[in-house]
Amino acid sequence: MSGRDESAAAPAGGIARTGPIAPTAHRRSPVVFDANPATTEVRDGWTVALRYRHEEQHAGPLLVDLSHRRRWDYQDGSVATQRPMDLPVPREYGQVGVHGSLVINRMNRTQVAIWHLGDDPAPTPPPETAFTEITDGHCMLAFVGPEVPAVLEHLTSLDLFDPARATPFLTQGPVLHVPCQIVTFSSDLVIMTLARGYGEMFAHAALHSGALAGLRPGGEDAFKRAFARATATSACG
Repeated sequence: MSGRDESAAAPAGGIARTGPIAPTAHRRSPVVFDANPATTEVRDGWTVALRYRHEEQHAGPLLVDLSHRRRWDYQDGSVATQRPMDLPVPREYGQVGVHGSLVINRMNRTQVAIWHLGDDPAPTPPPETAFTEITDGHCMLAFVGPEVPAVLEHLTSLDLFDPARATPFLTQGPVLHVPCQIVTFSSDLVIMTLARGYGEMFAHAALHSGALAGLRPGGEDAFKRAFARATATSACG
């Protein structure tokens, strides 16, 4: 019924329709797990898996689809002096700042990425040309729970748990031969983004390769608990 005018006279005692009925948006994640979630929630058109039945006996490691979480790219020739969304830009490449529900990653001299990971509604960025929303163009996955380092050893040669780097920190490089932006929050929480077109293949390959360490699909609730723990104990300024 999209676009059709549903205006009509009201029936007796009824309320007249005054315009077209807005269609319900439907968003499709690039990731589909071969498991049925026990609890889901529809949020901004996305069907979000909150919990899987096996999580009652399996605390992790878990692979959680966060592709519905909003993300922005911000580019400026003098990015170090800017405050995108009123967030301070980390001084060094690879540094990450956590400010409530927003995470800002310093990628290079001119570019930062901003992720919304909290429970509150995502903010609306100011109408600046420096901002590009990249939510629909990318896949976001979280590796959560015990044995996450053992899982990631099967997927990449990158050192994602360098003890010389204060968490959270950003690493950019290949995972399963796919270019990724990876933030290590703690030994039991690593989040990465990659181009949407790789999403389904990447998730299936990660679950297959990580199966030796017990990797299984997980729901967003597990991610929320891990994020709360990590940001309460790490140097997230």
